Amino acid sequence: MASGKRAVPALAALLVGVILATPARSALAPTWQRLREFQRVLEAAAKALEGRPIDAVERLDAARFRVRAGPCRMEVRIVHHPRQNPGPQLFEAIPGEPDCS
Repeated sequence: MASGKRAVPALAALLVGVILATPARSALAPTWQRLREFQRVLEAAAKALEGRPIDAVERLDAARFRVRAGPCRMEVRIVHHPRQNPGPQLFEAIPGEPDCS
């Protein structure tokens, strides 16, 4: 019976190791990746809009977002970078010029 009790922690440790080593851990789930993209878009737009409150963010396609702040509109592009190691997708948000006409 004592050897069976020692086998449970060893099996649990082995299962955790297998789960952590699988490719599924190498990228964020689509929901979390999208959240990171929205956060970066908001940060880039806030800087470009010089403190104007942002009213809306619309995802136009996989690489473009439209941001609205009062009378101003702008697009923010997402540029993905290749990964050298497992982990979340690397990208940057590049704001366009605000149109406040």
